[in-house]
Amino acid sequence: MSKVHVSQQSQSERSIEQTSASSSALPDINAETYPFEIVQHLLNQAAYFNMYSTPNPDYPNTAIHAPGNANGVIGIRVHEILHRFDISVQPSTPDNPLRAYNTVGAPAATFDHRWMLIPHAFSALPDRAPPSTLFDMSHSQRFVMLDGVCKFGNGQDGFYGFGTGLTYPVTVQGRRELLAASIGTIMEGFGKFQDLEGTYTYGGTLCADRGFQGNLVCRVMDPEGTLRSERELPPVKPMSESEPGITYIILHGEKRDKTAKTTYSFGLDGQVNGLIVEQQLRLFHLNFASQGRGGLRSVECIGQVIGKMTSKILFNLFNPGAPGTATAPIPFSAYNELTFFDRNGQILGGFVGDGGEGRTFNMTLANAPGQQALRFGGVGPLRHGTGCFRGIEGLMTDNSVVGVAPHVTSTLYVLRINDPDGQYRAGFSGKTQQQAT
Repeated sequence: MSKVHVSQQSQSERSIEQTSASSSALPDINAETYPFEIVQHLLNQAAYFNMYSTPNPDYPNTAIHAPGNANGVIGIRVHEILHRFDISVQPSTPDNPLRAYNTVGAPAATFDHRWMLIPHAFSALPDRAPPSTLFDMSHSQRFVMLDGVCKFGNGQDGFYGFGTGLTYPVTVQGRRELLAASIGTIMEGFGKFQDLEGTYTYGGTLCADRGFQGNLVCRVMDPEGTLRSERELPPVKPMSESEPGITYIILHGEKRDKTAKTTYSFGLDGQVNGLIVEQQLRLFHLNFASQGRGGLRSVECIGQVIGKMTSKILFNLFNPGAPGTATAPIPFSAYNELTFFDRNGQILGGFVGDGGEGRTFNMTLANAPGQQALRFGGVGPLRHGTGCFRGIEGLMTDNSVVGVAPHVTSTLYVLRINDPDGQYRAGFSGKTQQQAT
C-alpha cells in the first residue's frame, strides 16, 4: 500500500463528482493489514485532555509589534491558564436539538507560546522566523504557534508544541469578533508525555490585547496506558462559566463496523481527488485530573449513536505533497455533512462542518508493525443548518486518528456554537451530567 500524501485544495466545498471510472487498479484502502477490530482498538488507546483556556493573569498577554511600527501588531505572546472543562451532551429529542452542560473547573495546566501572523503561502517551521505580517480583523489570516510549552499540574508533565491556524472575522449580534482555530502537534514530551505523540486543536476567539479564549483539546496516543485511568475521576467542580452566548458540544465518530467501506472520489477529469468516509456519531464524555492520587490521568466513555456523518476528504492520494512529519504535515480539506436523529431514528436536522484547514501526521501503532496510520487535525466553520439546526453558526475542530488498509476511524469533534438564546445549552450545573452510557 502506498503511503498516503495529500495536497491542499483551495475550496473545501468544491463539488465532488463520483464517476464510473474503474477503481480496480487502485490500492484497496479497506484491505486488512491487520483485522479491522484490532486496528480500531489500537486507535482508541488514547488519553484526552479537554480544557478551557483563559488568559494567565500573572503573565498578561502582550501584542508583538512590527519593527519601527508601534501601531502595527504582527503577533501575540499568549500565556494561557488551562482549566478542566466538562462538556456533557444530551441526545437530541423531537423538542430539542443537541444540548450540553458546559462546566469550567479548576486550573490544570499552563501553555505559553508566540502566535505570529503569516502570509497564506508561508511554509511555517518551528525555527523559521515569519515575515512581518500585520494583524487585520477584516479578513481571514493564517498564524503560526511558536515556542509552545505546555505544563500540567506542578510542571513535571507536559510537552513542547508547534502548529498553525486560521482566523475568521465574524459579526455576532452586531459586534465584530475574531474567531481562531488551529492545529498543533507535540514535538517533544517530558514527564508522563515522554516519547508519546499527539495532536491538539483550538477553537475560540482571539484579540490582540487579550490573547486567546476558548477550547483546547489534546489527544495523546497512549499504548502503554501511561496517562489513561480505569478509575472514575473526581467530577469537575464549577469555577466559572465559559463565554456567554457560546455552547460547546463534543462528539465521537467511528465506522459502524468493517462492512462500512471507504470509497475513492473522482473529479470531473476522472482522477482520484480524495475519499468519501461514512461514520456513526456517538455521545462522548471526557474527564481528566492533574493532581491527587495517580497524578495526571484521563478517562473517556463512548456512548450511544445519535447521528451519522459523511465526509468528503479532498487530497491527492498519489502525488506526494509533504512527508507527514511534525514540521512538514500533509495538508487536506474536508466537507463534513452531519445528520442527527432521535432514539426512534427520526431525522431532526443537521449541518455542515466545512473543514477548510487540515493537517495530517504519519503515525505508528504499537504492536502492529507495518500498519499505516495517521493522526490529523482539522478546523473550519459550521454552515447550512437544517431542521432543528437551522441557522447554526460556529466552529468545528476535528482531532482524530485513522488506520489505512484497513481504513478505520476514531474521531473527536468539538463544536463551538454561537448560542445567544441558549438553544443548545442544557444549563450551568456543578454536577457532571454524564450521558455517555
